[in-house]
Amino acid sequence: MVQRRVLKNQRRVGEAATIAGGIALSILGMQLGVQQVSFGGLCIIGLAIFSIFWR
Repeated sequence: MVQRRVLKNQRRVGEAATIAGGIALSILGMQLGVQQVSFGGLCIIGLAIFSIFWR
Protein backbone atom coordinates (compact mmCIF):
# COMPACT_ATOMS: atom_id res chain seq x y z
CA MET A 1 0.00 0.00 0.00
CA VAL A 2 2.83 2.38 0.81
CA GLN A 3 4.51 1.60 -2.50
CA ARG A 4 1.33 2.52 -4.40
CA ARG A 5 1.21 5.87 -2.60
CA VAL A 6 4.86 6.55 -3.46
CA LEU A 7 4.26 5.73 -7.12
CA LYS A 8 1.21 8.00 -7.18
CA ASN A 9 3.21 10.86 -5.69
CA GLN A 10 6.05 10.30 -8.15
CA ARG A 11 3.57 10.47 -11.04
CA ARG A 12 2.17 13.75 -9.72
CA VAL A 13 5.65 15.22 -9.36
CA GLY A 14 6.49 14.12 -12.89
CA GLU A 15 3.33 15.67 -14.29
CA ALA A 16 4.00 18.92 -12.44
CA ALA A 17 7.57 18.96 -13.75
CA THR A 18 6.30 18.38 -17.29
CA ILE A 19 3.86 21.28 -16.99
CA ALA A 20 6.58 23.54 -15.58
CA GLY A 21 8.92 22.55 -18.41
CA GLY A 22 6.23 23.28 -20.98
CA ILE A 23 5.59 26.70 -19.48
CA ALA A 24 9.31 27.46 -19.47
CA LEU A 25 9.62 26.35 -23.08
CA SER A 26 6.66 28.50 -24.10
CA ILE A 27 8.13 31.56 -22.40
CA LEU A 28 11.54 30.88 -23.94
CA GLY A 29 9.94 30.61 -27.37
CA MET A 30 8.15 33.92 -26.89
CA GLN A 31 11.34 35.64 -25.72
CA LEU A 32 13.32 34.30 -28.67
CA GLY A 33 10.54 35.09 -31.11
CA VAL A 34 10.39 31.50 -32.37
CA GLN A 35 6.73 30.63 -32.62
CA GLN A 36 7.33 26.89 -33.18
CA VAL A 37 9.18 26.53 -29.87
CA SER A 38 6.40 28.32 -28.02
CA PHE A 39 3.79 26.11 -29.69
CA GLY A 40 5.80 23.02 -28.74
CA GLY A 41 5.73 24.15 -25.11
CA LEU A 42 1.97 24.54 -25.26
CA CYS A 43 1.67 21.04 -26.72
CA ILE A 44 3.74 19.64 -23.85
CA ILE A 45 1.49 21.39 -21.34
CA GLY A 46 -1.57 19.96 -23.07
CA LEU A 47 -0.18 16.43 -22.98
CA ALA A 48 0.65 16.75 -19.28
CA ILE A 49 -2.87 17.96 -18.48
CA PHE A 50 -4.31 15.11 -20.54
CA SER A 51 -2.11 12.69 -18.59
CA ILE A 52 -3.48 14.02 -15.29
CA PHE A 53 -7.08 13.33 -16.29
CA TRP A 54 -6.33 10.05 -18.10
CA ARG A 55 -5.70 8.17 -14.85
